[in-house]
Formats: sequence, C-alpha cells, structure tokens
Amino acid sequence: MAKRKAAPKARQTDSCKKVTDLILNYLANRLRPALKREFERHLSICPDCVNFLNTYKKTVSVTGALKADELPAELRTNVLAFLRRKVHQIAALFFYLAIGLA
Repeated sequence: MAKRKAAPKARQTDSCKKVTDLILNYLANRLRPALKREFERHLSICPDCVNFLNTYKKTVSVTGALKADELPAELRTNVLAFLRRKVHQIAALFFYLAIGLA
C-alpha cells in the first residue's frame, strides 16, 4: 500500500483548526458546497480529523439521549458554569463589535 504524502505540519494544523470550527455546520448540512468539498477533502487526508469527527458525532448522540435529571449534580453544575462562561464571552464580543473596538 502506498503511503500518503503528509502535509506540512503548520499547514495541517491550520486546516485541522478550520475543520473543527466547521463540524457543527457540517453535521447540520449548512456548509456552502465549495466549503463542504474542502472539508471532505481534508477528511480524506487527515485521520486525526476523521477520528475527531466520529468522536464528536458519538458525543452528540450519547448526550442527546440523556435527560437533565439523569445527570449527576456536579456534572450539571459544571456544564451550566461552562455554558454561562461561553454566553458571557459571546456577549462581550458582540458588545465590542457594537462599539467598534474589535
């Protein structure tokens, strides 16, 4: 079997970062056709991103089947704290964009 030619590491890292940023939209089929082709081309040469995508899909599947009252209290608290931090980060970004600082 022929070996795949590896992409330069910095370039591969940049591509992998872009792929991880697009996974949610890819799974929801919300990528433009050209971007979807680029995404899938990257998957064809990057087993790490394929593994990440498969893990992401499995995580969404498993967590989607859980009910909030089935989660341990500590886990529920940690998840809510994480989501609150993310909401505050997004709100701060919108605020800075609105006043022209970003």
